[in-house]
Amino acid sequence: MLTFNLKNLSLPSGAKILDVGCGEGRHIFGSLQAFEKAYCIGFDQDLPSLNICKEGLSFFKELDTGSSVFMQGSVYKLPFADNSFDLIFCSEVLEHLDNYHLALDEIHRVLKAGGKFLSSVPSFWPEKICWSLSTDYQNMPGGHVRIFKKNQIISEIKNHGFNYESSERFHGLHSAYWWLRCIVWNSQESNWMVAQYKKFLEYQILSNPLWLQKLESCLNPIFGKSIAFYFQKK
Repeated sequence: MLTFNLKNLSLPSGAKILDVGCGEGRHIFGSLQAFEKAYCIGFDQDLPSLNICKEGLSFFKELDTGSSVFMQGSVYKLPFADNSFDLIFCSEVLEHLDNYHLALDEIHRVLKAGGKFLSSVPSFWPEKICWSLSTDYQNMPGGHVRIFKKNQIISEIKNHGFNYESSERFHGLHSAYWWLRCIVWNSQESNWMVAQYKKFLEYQILSNPLWLQKLESCLNPIFGKSIAFYFQKK
């Protein structure tokens, strides 16, 4: 399930796309479907996630030109030349980083002038509720080290050489799931309500019927778990 609306983006055929912190590859796979002959690189430090990406790539072999790859490394030192990419994703990453300013400098360096930068972070108040409900959620290894306010992150990314274009919220049905997990944090693996909500979200991801699309579109502006930002390099 994507955290960005790719339908509004216009990229040239054969565009070079980088996903910094690609996780299990959802935005790479979405890009292969959205953009003709895209050259995609998924970049992450977590090797098990990258292995899942490589397995998933086989399902998109008809869309992939054979040039898409997944690489392990650090966002603080991207192994790419200056001005290499037409589009860079950085989804649900900045809130994990001790030095996100250095990461933004690296992203700016490898993005072409006029290239698109799409970043997302947890929305402020849904995330604030999670922190209030569970200190274990807040302190789990590899977890979130900060909560961004909307105007704060827009201003800071602009200061790194980007023009702000727009923003929108996604995943309105996910906030309550995380609140529930926080309430029963120590027993969440065996909690019946958590298990049922997870099945519901899996149904949404796999089937995504029209009624659920409409419901979530109504919830997103208020309850959206993630806020997505669209920037362009100056």
